[in-house]
Amino acid sequence: MPVSSSQKRIALLVIGLVILFAPALFVVATLEFLILSGDLALSEISLLEFVELYLIDLVLFVLLGYGVYRLTFWLIENQLPEALDTVEETEAADATDEAEPSGGVNEDRS
Repeated sequence: MPVSSSQKRIALLVIGLVILFAPALFVVATLEFLILSGDLALSEISLLEFVELYLIDLVLFVLLGYGVYRLTFWLIENQLPEALDTVEETEAADATDEAEPSGGVNEDRS
């Protein structure tokens, strides 16, 4: 089924929103943990420090996503063909084993 341009735009929008808001959720979770553990008071954080923490999380989130993307691409490109060849060889060997007569006594007694 071909993907329409509106579906592509929606997918890009969703990906962009995840990239934009996921670091914010991590920042909020981090701040909430630090506040609940008593290590930080919300009044101690300035707006500049909050924005700085958000930008650091954004960069780390994007780098982690890109790293996962590159690793997946490398695995598909380099490792998957070898694994598929191994599976095909195993299936071929199993098919020849099933086709050969065992020469033994048939255990199927009806």
